[in-house]
Amino acid sequence: MDDTLVIGIDFGTTYSGVAAAYSLNPESPDELNIIKTWPGGNNTLDKVPSEVAYSGHHTAASTSRASDLKSNGKRKFKDFKEEPIKSNTPGQMRWGLQIKPDEYRLSYLKLFLDPNQKIPDHMNLSDHKHQLMACGKNVDTIVAEYLSALVAHTKVILGRRYTQEFVATTKLMFVLTVPAVWSDAAKDATLRAATAAGMGGSLAMISEPEAAAVYTLQAMQPNDLKIGHNFIVIDAGGGTVDLISYSIKQLKPLRIEELAKGSGGFCGAAFLNVGFEQFVRMKPGKTAFGAICTSKAKSWLMAMKYFEDYVKRNFNPDEDETFNIPFPGVEDNEKAGIEGGFLIMETADVQSIFQPIIADIILLVEGQINALQECDLKVNGLVLVGGFGQSECLLKALQTRFGNGGCGIEVLQPVNAWTAVVRGAVLRGLEGGEMVMNRKARRYYGVTYQTSFDPKIHPLSCKRWSKHSECWKAGSRMRWFIEKGQTVSSTEPILFDFHSDFDLDDKKVITETLIICDEDVAPLGLDHTTPVACKMVIDLNTVPKRYWKDRRTSSGIPFLRLSFTIGMQIESGGLRFDFRVGGVVHGKVNATFT
Repeated sequence: MDDTLVIGIDFGTTYSGVAAAYSLNPESPDELNIIKTWPGGNNTLDKVPSEVAYSGHHTAASTSRASDLKSNGKRKFKDFKEEPIKSNTPGQMRWGLQIKPDEYRLSYLKLFLDPNQKIPDHMNLSDHKHQLMACGKNVDTIVAEYLSALVAHTKVILGRRYTQEFVATTKLMFVLTVPAVWSDAAKDATLRAATAAGMGGSLAMISEPEAAAVYTLQAMQPNDLKIGHNFIVIDAGGGTVDLISYSIKQLKPLRIEELAKGSGGFCGAAFLNVGFEQFVRMKPGKTAFGAICTSKAKSWLMAMKYFEDYVKRNFNPDEDETFNIPFPGVEDNEKAGIEGGFLIMETADVQSIFQPIIADIILLVEGQINALQECDLKVNGLVLVGGFGQSECLLKALQTRFGNGGCGIEVLQPVNAWTAVVRGAVLRGLEGGEMVMNRKARRYYGVTYQTSFDPKIHPLSCKRWSKHSECWKAGSRMRWFIEKGQTVSSTEPILFDFHSDFDLDDKKVITETLIICDEDVAPLGLDHTTPVACKMVIDLNTVPKRYWKDRRTSSGIPFLRLSFTIGMQIESGGLRFDFRVGGVVHGKVNATFT
């Protein structure tokens, strides 16, 4: 690898991390340069909150961020109605640890990058959406500003180690992580935000569980990993939990392949905060709790922070412990368990908060195990990483269910579980190439086509007249080039063959629509409910004349026909396209995701 400073960025739902390494002096996995100092922080932290605040941005919203995560039914982000709201013009942005404890902050920004994401019952981000509108900025812009601040700070910190001149003159390569279960549109939105933040010079993306696998399999030394061993990476973060199953195909260099379609859900550590608020709300009653949040807002924020920083990070269900959570200034309330300025919680109380979230994670793991067992594949291990992956409570629950007390599967919690993803991103950048040989398609991908109309097969609604073929065609038929669950190569593209007809004076630019389907059985025809992945625009004017075929209609009207191919590659961080004529790549495809 050339003289390059590789910078990995794990942009998380609740926290973000940065790591770096110099290509000509690559350190071992445990010695990567992890950014630990952040603006506004007095302590050294492996990650920084993924939050921003703007001066002049006022809100009447509840001071509780956990309350932003509840709702009465399943919805999608895009279902929230946008209404204009008045606000002052926002001023300087503060981010991460710069934000004051009692200051309203915009959180969970990452989730808004996937507007079609299904959200569970306990989430309600409508207040955050209104706050985004109050800022006068869309989420893409705010994410770009956050990432820009992250990059600028990273350069300053790296300058202290390598000198500012070295950082300014050395090639920088950024490796950005994204959830594996995200839509292609969300991955593209992340890519655009990262480019706007200044990472566009040399930028690669990798899925979070794949990055975790890169680090974990190299960091677990010594180990008894063998070719043919199958394992499931569980990337348990703040908002989402991603799972992917891999099989080891080669050890030196390490090569793996996906065994089953990845899965995931909203059952990260942030929802423990939701459970904590619900627990506290039940104690004095809804009205009394509302009064506390209004009159003692800072006290509630202090209680939430203590639960976040200490209780949920250190909770061990095997230890009988009483937690005294600071609640200063709040009157004693025996029923609510508030005494002497502290909220008293017993081990069983905290366990009741963890239990439903862990139950959701166990269901996800069971789904991956079942998918492998249906293929007669044995699971040799579970690898637990991410911020929530450090939890002793989660580890023991998985060991009880799947370990010696359950299925006999070894549960591994590697060192540096919280930063495993960002460490793996750097290692991926240093090594280059693909570690994952084959992947499993998470959905169907296809395009529409026309065929001869047959009234016995096709509905009248798809009947179209073709002026060049001068016959009736059945339009909006679907040709699925990639099927859900299909094994696809990481290095070889899937080829879509087309031919297009043009009048002599037509502009030789075409637009093809890439259609997706997440259902188990894909439709034969396109309708208004079939989702679109992206619009692919291809300029054919550069194609040499020898590839164009002269044609005439039966009435003698001349036209041109071109046969060409679109190549689509499913990469770890998204989709990549090109177009080919005569088996030769002739250019890029401009894809606009929806």
